[in-house]
Amino acid sequence: MFRVAIIDDEKNVRIVLKKLLNILYTNCEIVAEAASIKDAKAILPQAKPDIVLLDIELEDGSGFSLLKQLPNLDFKLIFITAFNQYAIKAFKFNALDYLLKPIDPSELQNAIDKAQKSVSNENELRKLIADIENKKNSQIVIKTTNKIHYINLVDILYCQAEGAYAKIITKTETILASKNLKYFQDLLEDEGFIRTHQSYMVNKKLVTAIKNDTIILSNALAIPISSRKMAEIKALLAED
Repeated sequence: MFRVAIIDDEKNVRIVLKKLLNILYTNCEIVAEAASIKDAKAILPQAKPDIVLLDIELEDGSGFSLLKQLPNLDFKLIFITAFNQYAIKAFKFNALDYLLKPIDPSELQNAIDKAQKSVSNENELRKLIADIENKKNSQIVIKTTNKIHYINLVDILYCQAEGAYAKIITKTETILASKNLKYFQDLLEDEGFIRTHQSYMVNKKLVTAIKNDTIILSNALAIPISSRKMAEIKALLAED
């Protein structure tokens, strides 16, 4: 049996979530629900949920504010949000799970199943929440099959497609991430990374030259440029 708390200021969302959880799981117990920070602070410590479904915007403040006020974060966390591009990017940067409204049953099930298998770490969670609130995208969290890596963006040389996965090559290591290259392109293109080729994306800050059909990085590594992207890449580099 696993225990779930639902914190959302929309009553209909809470109703939908409860119905879906009861349909999807026979071993799920809804131990608490609240619409505000005030109510959630009062009930969560006693309810002791295994998983908390938390809306970003509550009646009396943000979900982040609630988390900072709780004495313990000994639960798995899944955020709920209406579509907000910045918030979604922040969650992806920090490898936090989130659900978009309206709630999709399969996405809810995936998030719950994932949460049940993961290990909660209160210190990591508090750090990630602080980074999101401070809008710090200087570091990215990369998940592999058996580890979580915290990588500074300035240390990433380039990313390379590896089938359904992507290799993240830094100044000191190579990481096989459990996401594809398109995922990292969407995440990093506003952070100074350029897709040079179907299989490559480079850190613009580390580019030193273009030579023939390659882009040269600060470590003298040559990365391919596709012919159709050459003009676009030259224009992007000229902006600096």
